[in-house]
Amino acid sequence: MNKNLLIAIICFALSASCKNNNGEKQTAAKDTGNAKTISDIYPKPKVEIKTVGILLYDGYSSLDAMGPYAVFSRLFGAHVFFIAKHKGIIEDGGGLKVEVDTSIDEVKHLDILLIPGGLAQTYEQTKDEELLNWVRSIDSSSKYTTSVCTGSWILGAAGLLKDKEATSHWYGKKILANEFGAKVQNERYTHSGKYWTSAGVSAGIDMSLALLNEIAGEKYTKAVMLDLEYDPQPPFKGGSENNSDKDMVEGMRALYDGGMDIALHPEKAFKSMKFDNAKDFVCGMPLQAGVGDTAQYNGKVYGFCSKGCKDEFKKNPATYLATK
Repeated sequence: MNKNLLIAIICFALSASCKNNNGEKQTAAKDTGNAKTISDIYPKPKVEIKTVGILLYDGYSSLDAMGPYAVFSRLFGAHVFFIAKHKGIIEDGGGLKVEVDTSIDEVKHLDILLIPGGLAQTYEQTKDEELLNWVRSIDSSSKYTTSVCTGSWILGAAGLLKDKEATSHWYGKKILANEFGAKVQNERYTHSGKYWTSAGVSAGIDMSLALLNEIAGEKYTKAVMLDLEYDPQPPFKGGSENNSDKDMVEGMRALYDGGMDIALHPEKAFKSMKFDNAKDFVCGMPLQAGVGDTAQYNGKVYGFCSKGCKDEFKKNPATYLATK
């Protein structure tokens, strides 16, 4: 549901409530002293938010950005928009393309800055001093500086999370603590002053709703939850390293390790090589996110994000090539 329709629904509800209080229930209201005004039901937000900027970069995780976008775009009076280092097409980790028409050079202030996470390409952003300087500049006047998933690595690299309570995707917590000095918490989301961070991907929605509650209050937040029909009921218990099968966790960890290998060890990169595929045949990751291993087949060279994906491809190359 869009913002205008949500406004109309809330206004209609408030109007009906006021008529009800002023009409047939007027006597009861006088008797109880519980008559409510619009300002009682929807008090003015404690914090005025006019701008919410979400930083995108190649390789980000789409739900990290789009979940919070859906929440904050329902904040009345707020301009919620995407920002990138350079204008143009930005691709998420799966190749979803979004056209961003605002560059970091054009943004000098934000009330809320949100940085989504990803994997190898997120870590690469932690080495980009131009980007980090922009993050520091925005943070100097922001009301809230936030991250989803491994986006906390970027905040950490900017020096904003040192000795502060923070969280990240379960895979990213070790890097967040060891490289960037955060006091990592095993929580769905955390906030330390104006700094809010969330665990992996879907946790960004919870964090955004919690921040909305701080800004606009419980009733407003519940109205947004109802508009989004946010009532999670997963089919299985899981989704955390603490409630998932250990072998599954370690298998996923090995897959992430493969994807991170080039970012952590750039000397292994295959930057000078040309490949006959644009995406990893097995996991679908775009090769621009980083090539961890290669395989030759029928005179062609194919790139893969990790040795695990390469080995899987080599079991039956013809099957993968037939579906490309």
